[in-house]
Amino acid sequence: MQFELTPDLTDLQSRLLEFVTEQIDPLTDGVDPESPPPGLRREIARRSEAAGFYRLALPESDGGLGGGPRLLTAAREALALSGNPLASAALGSGPGIMRLADNPEQREALYEPIVRGERRAAFAFTETLRPDGSRKPTEAIRARLDDGSDGFAVSGAKGFVTGGADSDWLVVVANVPEEGTALLVIDRDAPGVSEGELGASIDGSTHSPFFFDAVPVPGSRLLGNVGDGMPRAMQNIDRMRLGVAAECVGWTRWVARTTLQRIEGPHRSGQPLAEQQQVQAIFADIAADSFAARAALYQAAEAREADEPTAGTQVAAAKWLASECLHRSVDRAIQLHGAQALLRGHPLERLYRWSRSLRIAEGPTELLRLTVTRHIRQNGPAAL
Repeated sequence: MQFELTPDLTDLQSRLLEFVTEQIDPLTDGVDPESPPPGLRREIARRSEAAGFYRLALPESDGGLGGGPRLLTAAREALALSGNPLASAALGSGPGIMRLADNPEQREALYEPIVRGERRAAFAFTETLRPDGSRKPTEAIRARLDDGSDGFAVSGAKGFVTGGADSDWLVVVANVPEEGTALLVIDRDAPGVSEGELGASIDGSTHSPFFFDAVPVPGSRLLGNVGDGMPRAMQNIDRMRLGVAAECVGWTRWVARTTLQRIEGPHRSGQPLAEQQQVQAIFADIAADSFAARAALYQAAEAREADEPTAGTQVAAAKWLASECLHRSVDRAIQLHGAQALLRGHPLERLYRWSRSLRIAEGPTELLRLTVTRHIRQNGPAAL
C-alpha cells in the first residue's frame, strides 16, 4: 500500500510544528525535560487549547475534534518531529480506557470527570508477584457488599502501573472465576488497596505496583460485561501502541535530520563527514529505517481507521518496527556525533534511554513478533 498524507493532515503537521516553534520552544528553553517545573505541562496544554490542538483526541460529542487514528497519528508524529520532548503535552490524552463507560450513570460518574480533567485514571494490566511471593492472576470474586449491593471482591497484584501514583482510579483487568475477565474501576484509596515502592525507569518515567486484598468493588464500576475484559483491554492497548509508533517515527525522522546537519557541517578534517563513504552508509541506514517505519505506521493507521480485521496485527508490527528503528537510529547517530552525544543532558543521550524503554513498553518486541505471526496464521495469506 502506498501512503500519502492528505492535504489536511499535511497542513495539521505544519501548523503543529509552527506552534511548537513559536509557543513551546521559548517556554521550555533551558528546562530539563525529565524534571520540568510544576505547572509547565499545564501551561503547554493551556496554550495548545487556545491554539485549537489540545482536544484533537476528544470525541466531538464532548467538545473535542473527534480525531481518528490517521489524524492522531499525524499529530503525534509532528510533535515528536519537532524535537521538543515536552511538546507531547500539547495533545490531550482523551478519555483513554474510560471511553468504555457505556451507560449514562458511568458516563456521568467516570467518563465525564476524566474528560473535564477533574480525575485521572491509570491502567493496571501487568500481573506481578503478590506480597506473599505467589504469582496468581488478579481475581474478582462475586460478592455481596456491605451496603447490600452486588459487586466484587478483588485480590491480586499489578505491576508497572504508569501514572498510578498520581491517579484517582485504577482500571484493573481481573479474572472472574469460571466467567472470564472483567475491567473494574477501583478507587486508589479504597480499603484493601496498597501501593508499593515507586520505581523510576531509565527514561525518567515512574511506575507503581499495587496490591489488592479483598477490595470491595460495586457492580456499577464494571466496564462492559464480565467476559469481555481482556478484548476491551487489548483494544485500549492497540490505541496506545499506535501512539507509541507515531512518536517513534517522528523522533526517527528528527534523528535523521539532526544527523544530516551534523555530517554536512564543518569538521576538523577540513571536509564534511558526509564526504566519507562509511559515514554515508551509516546515514543511509538511518534514512532507510525512517522510510520503513513511517510506511508501516501509516498503513497501520489506515487499517485501524477502516477497522480492518488485520488492524491489530498491523499496529503490533508498526509498534515493533518503529521502536526498533528508532533505537537503532539513535545508536548510529551517536556514533556519528561522537563522545559529546554521550554526555548527560545531550538530546541523543536522553533519546537513547527513552528509545530503549519503548522496545518494551506496550508490548516487548519479542511478544509482538509472536502476535504478528499468530494473527497471520489465523487469517491466512490474505492477511499479508
